[in-house]
Amino acid sequence: MAGNRKKFGIYFQIGQILILLVVNVQNSAAWGPQGHRVIGFIAESHLQPEVKELILEKFNINSLADVATWADRTRKKRKEENPWHYTNIEEGQGTYKAERDCPSGACVTGKIHEFSAILGNRSASLPQRKAALKYLVHFVGDVHQPLHLGNKKDRGGGTLRFPYKGKVASLHYLWDGGLIDWPRPLLQYASHLNDRVSEDEVSMWKRSTVSDWANESRSLALKVAYNIEEEGLTKSYIERCREVINLRLTQAGVRLAHLLNRILTIL
Repeated sequence: MAGNRKKFGIYFQIGQILILLVVNVQNSAAWGPQGHRVIGFIAESHLQPEVKELILEKFNINSLADVATWADRTRKKRKEENPWHYTNIEEGQGTYKAERDCPSGACVTGKIHEFSAILGNRSASLPQRKAALKYLVHFVGDVHQPLHLGNKKDRGGGTLRFPYKGKVASLHYLWDGGLIDWPRPLLQYASHLNDRVSEDEVSMWKRSTVSDWANESRSLALKVAYNIEEEGLTKSYIERCREVINLRLTQAGVRLAHLLNRILTIL
């Protein structure tokens, strides 16, 4: 009997570890595939017709949503690309500063600048420019996830774990979209978010830089994502997080389209 209890205890511990590993693996994909596809759908609706046509004819990309998770798939084979998806910042620093936080350019903000230049370079090969486009679709999404500008100490919330819906999940995973139930088909969900945006908001969001996007995420990470009450993930915290996640998905889509419109209309 005692042996059975001991054996059960071991199995239970193994099960708990496996749950943590499963949830932890999902941390590696910012916004998760659903969030990135939603951003792609929103961006599609803000592309200029000639840019949408160019993306189809020149790069053979039917939908930005279709390539939105490509960068996550490639980094499974190229581990050196992992840091390209985020910019972790030292705890206590309230803003992003390129010279301090991304001196080598091997972070999400630096890579957005790099691949924007490649996409707009007519001398670059077609495969190089197509890859740059696919990276941009993903990285513009990544930089809008607040915990991709999180604290270096906890790996953007990756080491902070909380019980949620019967599992133990990292804060990073929850902000990647784990807090969203995704109740509709993704295209419908994207349309729902897009329909809530005013022309004034779109105009204002376009008048921003990559550093602005990073600083917005840093501010939201400190003021909202890390601002957890002693009781844990309360209903009010979860509701506030969902509001912010939906806002950032929408902003990412609008700004991605504006970036591509600006780069590709001059080619």
